[in-house]
Amino acid sequence: MRKLRPHSEESIDLLLDTICDVFGGFVFIACLLALLINHKTPTPDDPAGTAGTQGRVLAVKLEAAKSELAGLQKLNLKLKDLGQDKLQTLIRERNDLQATLDRLRKQLSSSLNPAPGTAKDPVGDITDLRSEVKALDQRVADAKARKDAAEKKAGDLAAQIQSIRSKITAEDEKHVEHVRFPKERQITKAAMNIILQNGAIYPLVNADGEKFSGLTRVMKDDESFDAIPKKSEGMPMSNAAAVRRLLASYKRWGGYVSLNVFPDSFETFRAFKALILEAGLDYGFDVYPEHYIITFSPKGSSPAPL
Repeated sequence: MRKLRPHSEESIDLLLDTICDVFGGFVFIACLLALLINHKTPTPDDPAGTAGTQGRVLAVKLEAAKSELAGLQKLNLKLKDLGQDKLQTLIRERNDLQATLDRLRKQLSSSLNPAPGTAKDPVGDITDLRSEVKALDQRVADAKARKDAAEKKAGDLAAQIQSIRSKITAEDEKHVEHVRFPKERQITKAAMNIILQNGAIYPLVNADGEKFSGLTRVMKDDESFDAIPKKSEGMPMSNAAAVRRLLASYKRWGGYVSLNVFPDSFETFRAFKALILEAGLDYGFDVYPEHYIITFSPKGSSPAPL
C-alpha cells in the first residue's frame, strides 16, 4: 500500500498566516499604546478664578431674580386690588339683580293671585292703556307742530336780521370817507397856530395880529405858556366872513396854518380845512386827547405842513 505524503505547501501557508496574524497583533498593540501615550488630559483651570466667575454670574442672576420677584409682587398686589374692586362691583350687581328679581316675583304673584275685592277687568286695563297711548301720540304731534312753527319763526327772524345787517352795511358804506395822508414837507414858513376845541376856532393871534381874547394864557418862567380855550368864546365856523379874514391875514404874513385838533372838533376841522384850501394856504395838524393842555414855547415845534 502506498503512503500518503503530507502537503508541505499547505503547511507553509498556515505558518505564514499565523506569523502575519501575530505581527499584526503586535502592530495593533503598538499603535494603541502610542495613541494612549500621546493623548493629553486637559489641565483644569484655576479653581479660584472659576469659582469667582461662577460667583459673579450667580450674583447677577440673584439680582435679576430679586427684581423679577419684586415686579411680580407689585403686579400681584394690583391684581388683588383690581380683583377685589371687581368682586365688590359684582356683589353689588348681584344684590341689585336679586332685589329686582324679588320685586318682579312679588308683582307677578300679586297679578296672578289678586286679593279678594281688588280684581280688575283686563279689558278695562287694555282700554285705559290705549287711551293713554293715544293721548301721548297727540302730545307728541302737538310738540312736533310747535317745533316746526318755532323753526319757521327762527328762519324768518334770521332772514330779517340778515336784511337789517345788509341795510346797516350799505348805510355805513355811504358814510365812509376814504382819505389819504399826504407826505409832510419841510417847514420853511412861520406856523400860525390854531386850536380847534369845543367845536370852535381859537387862534393864538387874530387877523389884526393881536392876542386872541378867547384863550387864557398861563405864563411860565421860560417865556412859554399854557393855552386854555374859553368855552363859548371861540370863533364859530358859522361866522365864515371872520374865518376868511383870519386866513387872508395869514396868507399876507406868509405863514402856514398849524392846527391842534381835539376829539370834539373833528367836524369843525373838516369844514375849516376846506376854507384853508380855498384860501390857498398850506396846513399841518396834530390830534390831542380830551382835557389835554397845550404848551406853546419859542423853542417848541409845530406840525409840518402837508
